[in-house]
Amino acid sequence: MPTVGEQPRYDDGRPRIVVVDDDPADLALLADELGSRYARDYDVVARSSPVEAMTVLERLRADGRRVAAVLASQWMDEMEGSHLLASGRALHPRAKRVLLITPRDWGQAGTADAIRSAIARGDIDTHLLKPVHDGHETFHRAISGFLYEWTALEDASAYEVTVRDEHRPGRSVVPRNGAPHFDVAIVGAGPAGLAAAVYGSSEGLETIVIERGAIGGQAGSSAMIRNYLGFARGVTGAELARQAYEQAWVFGTAFLDQEVSGLRCQDEIHVLVTADGTEIGARAVILACGVSYNRLDIPSLERLVGSGVYYGASSAEARNLAGARAFLVGAGNSAGQAALHLAKWASEVTLVVRGDNLAKSMSRYLVDEIAAATNIDVLLRSRVVDGSGAGRLEVLCIVDDATGATTAMPADALFVLIGARPHTAWLPPPVRRDAHGFVVAGAELAHDGLLDDWLLPRSPRAFETSVPGVFAVGDVRSRSMKRVASSVGEGSGAIKEIHHYLETRSKWAALRRNPA
Repeated sequence: MPTVGEQPRYDDGRPRIVVVDDDPADLALLADELGSRYARDYDVVARSSPVEAMTVLERLRADGRRVAAVLASQWMDEMEGSHLLASGRALHPRAKRVLLITPRDWGQAGTADAIRSAIARGDIDTHLLKPVHDGHETFHRAISGFLYEWTALEDASAYEVTVRDEHRPGRSVVPRNGAPHFDVAIVGAGPAGLAAAVYGSSEGLETIVIERGAIGGQAGSSAMIRNYLGFARGVTGAELARQAYEQAWVFGTAFLDQEVSGLRCQDEIHVLVTADGTEIGARAVILACGVSYNRLDIPSLERLVGSGVYYGASSAEARNLAGARAFLVGAGNSAGQAALHLAKWASEVTLVVRGDNLAKSMSRYLVDEIAAATNIDVLLRSRVVDGSGAGRLEVLCIVDDATGATTAMPADALFVLIGARPHTAWLPPPVRRDAHGFVVAGAELAHDGLLDDWLLPRSPRAFETSVPGVFAVGDVRSRSMKRVASSVGEGSGAIKEIHHYLETRSKWAALRRNPA
């Protein structure tokens, strides 16, 4: 159990949890709660003075000691908690920074303003109510989550989930008599596919998800999703994907680690063919196969992919950029989230944007946080045109389209998020797509004049493609919103449409065989 004010044991290899509060009673309660739960794995250091706490943090940094979390009360006489956490960020960039609020201050305008400003500036990761004599479990639930996130960053392998061969692989092969084997086969394990899996399995449909690698899609690499309903403090993309995967698996979803290479559309059953020749039959198919990043097509940079040049922004790679100069090309939400995450590690982050206004393509909250970040620079009307390095990226050449000037800038890493193309080349012609390869579905089929071969005496259902029983959701669908929440809604909504389709499937199949 920690003693308030005692000197930390610097020979102790356990990570530190530093808590700061100038209210003696509150500090004693915080120290007792943290010590009683986490003292076995963490050394809890409690201080009543923010200035003294800064000295402790500096000493821990000098001694190379790890700090898992810093918790600071907002309203302290010597220094506001948000200012302490901002200063501590430079010393321990990986530590979770938590602003503590007393219940009596909760809901006050000044407190809400302080929280919003601190988050926008990147000074804090989140806020939390101090524990009271009742309701400590809510406090510990949040603290456990913070420590889990910190551990995931320390151990990069915990941050990305990969599906390997399902323990029931025999169930994925279609019998020779062609009988249906699954009710629903889902191609892709991003937010849309995982949502469909959870709702399909939970509602009694035999469901399989086929994914070629790490689950979560683009959202899986998002550092922090703050605008997803129900997560007031935000949630990492990797954690959201992990929990969704576990949820689907518990409900009975089968997972298969394979790449899908073909689809045969039939009246009674659709058959998916994987790259190794496995055939998976299902009465309905959901296309949730997502997209891949567009490339810069600059030969000098293509040679450095994996050696300082990265497509996408992996959370595991960001941890290796402490003190580095990172560049990021892109202007969407994924680019904004990646820039903010990189800024926690890199000394300088430069966002290179071809347009003249970041707000045209990025959510307002991300634009505000980027503007408030002290180590993020935004170059508008600019493009990366070249780069070089001896085995690893060292220099980037950036042209300013407004002036025509090209500048060579030292660079340690370049992350590219400039749009994407859908994984749809393997689909057969009857599944209609737009000019960019995205699958057209629902009412958009009639709008785009793509119903020439539609034989059923009804219009396509929501998310249904030009082939009855094949649905498209998430980023792969034409005109989709390309947001996590909308993808989850589409995935779950497709299950409702599949129920309707399956109820009437035999009638429609007979009509297709005998259209006259």
